[in-house]
Amino acid sequence: MDSIAPSPWHPDRRWADPLIAFLALIALTAAGFTLRARQEGNHRPSGRTSLQGQMLEAALAGPRLVSSAKVAPKEWARARAQLTDPWDRALLAVLMAELGDPAEAQELVAEGTPAGIGGEHFRKAFAAAYGQDPVPDSATRADVGRRLGNSYTAILLEARLRDREGGPASGDVLRAQARGVLLTRLAALGGLGLLVMAFAVGGLVMGIYLWVIRRQPPVRPLPAWGLSGRAATLLFLGWFMAFFAAGNLASLFLMPWPALRWAVVPLGTLFHAGIGVRLLCWTEGLTFPELWHRVAPGPTRKNLAWGLAFLALAVFLVLAVAMATSLVMKPDQSPQRDLQELLRGLSGWGPSLVMFVVVAGLAPLFEELLFRGFLFPVLARRGHITFALFASALLFGAIHLQPAGLPILGTLGLVLALAVRQTGSLWPAVLVHACWNGSLFLLMRAFA
Repeated sequence: MDSIAPSPWHPDRRWADPLIAFLALIALTAAGFTLRARQEGNHRPSGRTSLQGQMLEAALAGPRLVSSAKVAPKEWARARAQLTDPWDRALLAVLMAELGDPAEAQELVAEGTPAGIGGEHFRKAFAAAYGQDPVPDSATRADVGRRLGNSYTAILLEARLRDREGGPASGDVLRAQARGVLLTRLAALGGLGLLVMAFAVGGLVMGIYLWVIRRQPPVRPLPAWGLSGRAATLLFLGWFMAFFAAGNLASLFLMPWPALRWAVVPLGTLFHAGIGVRLLCWTEGLTFPELWHRVAPGPTRKNLAWGLAFLALAVFLVLAVAMATSLVMKPDQSPQRDLQELLRGLSGWGPSLVMFVVVAGLAPLFEELLFRGFLFPVLARRGHITFALFASALLFGAIHLQPAGLPILGTLGLVLALAVRQTGSLWPAVLVHACWNGSLFLLMRAFA
């Protein structure tokens, strides 16, 4: 086991306990307000189609394009139940008018359309494409296409409007373009699906292997921490407060430069990660190289191989949990909606690259250092491994303040803790977390 630093922190309980209670109260209050604001924002209608809507578009239109099979009525009914955002339902109405029953599509539009000027533009475009209303101008149609994602359905709507302007065959070029867009998307999603299934099979094998060797000692012991439980609690609460303050401080700092609004997330992440690392080093009397050597020992190549195995396990377990929870949880807004909206506002490769480095690099590195490098080993002291595995996973899921995503995030956190438990190193968990975040980022960016 790694040697303990000579000066770990042991605060006096006479002042530490009241401070812990005070900070915990503030943290719970801040978390409550943040969660309420986020839930209100998630139920606020979006200005464009969501990732869920565009994925469902491919699922409904793909079979029709490949095999000319009609969309079954139960599939339309399921789609209407799943899509709650007005622009997702607008996309579904156009798709239904093209591939299903135009009268039912008109009924769907009558049930409710997007609000605001964008919704007015959509109603004009839909009434002109599938009725006899005047064809709107190009700016109105461009706005509708952008809000519908400029994808297969949006191009079909524009093709209908071209037919109204120039005759029945005027939109044929656009229809061919729409088919090309959908085929490209289907090929990409098909390749991604095959990769996910391959990882899931590997994850099942990995799960069986871990069960077989469950009584064998791990490769190396967990990182050792000498600070007291009170010190660990104060450290975690201190970082938690910095986590909440980071976004507000970054917003205030960047207020004079509206064009840099996208940098709030990178700057805020740097702020709270820097404070967290500083607290970890200070409470144990370590430099950062000493800290990293403690939590990430061993040969890097072997650790990364373990990381691929645990990534497969994460894919398998998350798929299983997602299928199980879908049977009992109602469809809701995506737990990743904040990130989706942020990615839509990015323009240019520079901001996108910076955001990718933060989401797939800096954030996983620091979160693993805090949760699996520090919190999990501290909770596991005195042999409480099972408790530490589930408690650290639950805290990891809860800290994201995404109730709809808690089962999946908690499952991912459990796999990450298992990786550290098995290897005694942070590297496998960092690799899994980075691959997970990076994949979600690229998928959302492609559909944004």
